Amino acid sequence: MKKMNVYDVYIDDGREALKVTVPAESQKAAEKYCYGNGEIIRTRLNPNIQNIDLDCLADTLRRSGWGQLEIDIITRALAQVGLDR
Repeated sequence: MKKMNVYDVYIDDGREALKVTVPAESQKAAEKYCYGNGEIIRTRLNPNIQNIDLDCLADTLRRSGWGQLEIDIITRALAQVGLDR
C-alpha cells in the first residue's frame, strides 16, 4: 500500500463552503474523492494531523467497548497506510 497523507479539501456547493478532511495518496486523489459535491476551491495538506497515536487510539476504543479484533483491524489499517505515530 502507498503511504497516505491527510488533506483538507475546501468545497463550495452553491449554498455554503465546506471543509472535508480526507486521507489520500495524493492531492489529486483527495480531490477525486470529493468530486461531484461542488466546486473545489482549495486543497492543502492538513498541517495538524499526519499521524495517529495508535496505542492511544486502541486504548480509547477498548475503554469504549470495542472488541480486540475490531481494534486490530483499525490500527493495522492505519499503520499500513503510514498514518501511525
